[in-house]
Amino acid sequence: MCSVGQRSTRGRATRGISLLEALAATAFVSLALLAFAGNSTSLTRNLKSADSTAAATALALQKLEQLRSMPLGAAGLAAPGLFYDIANPLKADGTTGGVYSRSWTVSQKDTPRFGLKSVTVSVSWTDSKSHTTRVAAYVRCSTIPCS
Repeated sequence: MCSVGQRSTRGRATRGISLLEALAATAFVSLALLAFAGNSTSLTRNLKSADSTAAATALALQKLEQLRSMPLGAAGLAAPGLFYDIANPLKADGTTGGVYSRSWTVSQKDTPRFGLKSVTVSVSWTDSKSHTTRVAAYVRCSTIPCS
């Protein structure tokens, strides 16, 4: 019996990966990680901006509710004009010493209709750029038409 030498069963498919394939895979993973890092930076910035906007809106609503609950002839509502919060600059919880500046505008008498005044509360702040949030409501006058 003649013995035939065994042929190697190692073919091209089992040789492993080439240097070019390893380089391509490394480049792909690097690009994916770079994109993820860029998105996480943007996400962090957007989250901070959303927190600031939510705090400013809460401060504006707090002042608007305070104005709506005042007696109808109170000093902050009686005359039309622009008024500034004496505690400016404000923190997010409404205490003094923060970055938010709160003001409100009271419309002329009987605007938009008899017996009503329009009150607009604005909260401004600056981080990397300037922002302003506004809320508005109608407040009844003490007399109709407004005196």
